[in-house]
Amino acid sequence: MRFTLRIFLLISVALIPLSAYASGSGSGAHAPTVPGELYSTIDELAAKFDPKVCADCHEQTYDEWTHSGHGRAFSTERVLQTWRTFIKQGLEKESHMSKMDIKSHCLWCHAPAVKYATDDLVAQIIDLIIQAVDDPAQAKKDAAVKELSKLNLNCYGCHNMFALRDSYWGNTHEEATIYGPRGDTDPKDPKHADFKTEKSEYLGSVNFCARCHHGCPDSVPFWQCQTLYTSYVENYALKGGKDKCSDCHMKPADPEDPKSHRFPGVHDKDFFANAMDIAIEAESTHFINNYKNELTPTLCLNVKVTSHSGHGLPNG
Repeated sequence: MRFTLRIFLLISVALIPLSAYASGSGSGAHAPTVPGELYSTIDELAAKFDPKVCADCHEQTYDEWTHSGHGRAFSTERVLQTWRTFIKQGLEKESHMSKMDIKSHCLWCHAPAVKYATDDLVAQIIDLIIQAVDDPAQAKKDAAVKELSKLNLNCYGCHNMFALRDSYWGNTHEEATIYGPRGDTDPKDPKHADFKTEKSEYLGSVNFCARCHHGCPDSVPFWQCQTLYTSYVENYALKGGKDKCSDCHMKPADPEDPKSHRFPGVHDKDFFANAMDIAIEAESTHFINNYKNELTPTLCLNVKVTSHSGHGLPNG
């Protein structure tokens, strides 16, 4: 997407939709919950989906993920502050909602493993979020953040729970399966004794990323829910743009490497710098104050911004 702006001041506000995508499966407002065993502590839940298991064979990918935004999706200050506001100003004040609704409004993207959490554990997570933000004792804040940091968007979230269309809400994924771009399980390899891999075309699609970077039901028109995905579709894809999200945000450093899992974005200075060109022309002039009969030296700036991104900047 290329466009030019001449500006004195540009203010952009990112809209975060509160409506989570749901296919209607499950029961209750905070569905889905899978049948079978649910986990009642953060440690049990984290152990069930421990990404370090993947690191045994995918060390580089694991290291990239740990330093990415996805690897810190649950416990950054900005995320916790946003959730605290949602809980206090939304869930606690809206009569048609309960605290458990955070499971389908926020947590499912930031920590998909909560699908396997009991309601009591979700309540504990809510209490920890409030403690991490509001507790007057810094030591208690730090302890809450440390506990919550065990939950993030990790390997199993993308490569299993979200890897098929509607799989998270429809429970169509197989629990002991890792979905990838190739699906090349060698049944004779002892490393694959506990799981198999399946190919997923959906995993590499734009719609896969839109599950969390859009979040609105299909029935809601774009103009009512402006997100990163709607910006990509309307301002890039429909105007002839061919690149997918992963072409930019998962581009490997070396063509022989697997897709990068650093997921660089606005917080990566070099990546963000390559997303736009900024040209500034300055002209010396004067400002005349007729009331005070004063002449003040003034600098007039002409700012030209050219975006090379596939979506609006900033966005999220």
